[in-house]
Amino acid sequence: MPSKHHVLIAATALGMAPLLAAPVAHADEAFWGGRYELTFHTDQKSGTSVAATQQETPYTAGYVFETDCSSGTCVATVTDGPTPKDNVPKAMRFDWTGSVWTRSNNWNWDCTLPDGTITFDPAKSVTTYTPQPDGSLKGSFDTTIDDGACAGTVVIPLTAVPAPL
Repeated sequence: MPSKHHVLIAATALGMAPLLAAPVAHADEAFWGGRYELTFHTDQKSGTSVAATQQETPYTAGYVFETDCSSGTCVATVTDGPTPKDNVPKAMRFDWTGSVWTRSNNWNWDCTLPDGTITFDPAKSVTTYTPQPDGSLKGSFDTTIDDGACAGTVVIPLTAVPAPL
């Protein structure tokens, strides 16, 4: 049976690409590829940090993913998307655990103080996405802020939905 990539390549060669939706991630396989709209539901965040109580508007951004399993471990990498802020790691890659895509990183949380100034507090985040039967993914961005005015935890729900190419 041909892979999704082979079907997409064949359809493109036949001029049928507009009829195809973006490839999707399924719960039973290690594949995350194509264009996705990722939403950070910052209006639903929780945790022990003062940052968890600060009002924010959810935001959505488009990303293109490719999965490579050639090393024996499947890795989904962002190949196109918005430029991350200066205090966030630039490379975005997720490792497949057998049931979820996961990513860990150390960075600096931009903590907004009551007077409007911003400090950058050391933090560690673990991001997870679980494939859903409909091809979307649901997850969370779990952060522990180690020190500073925003010390504590922040948990932000996430969704990723296939988008047209």
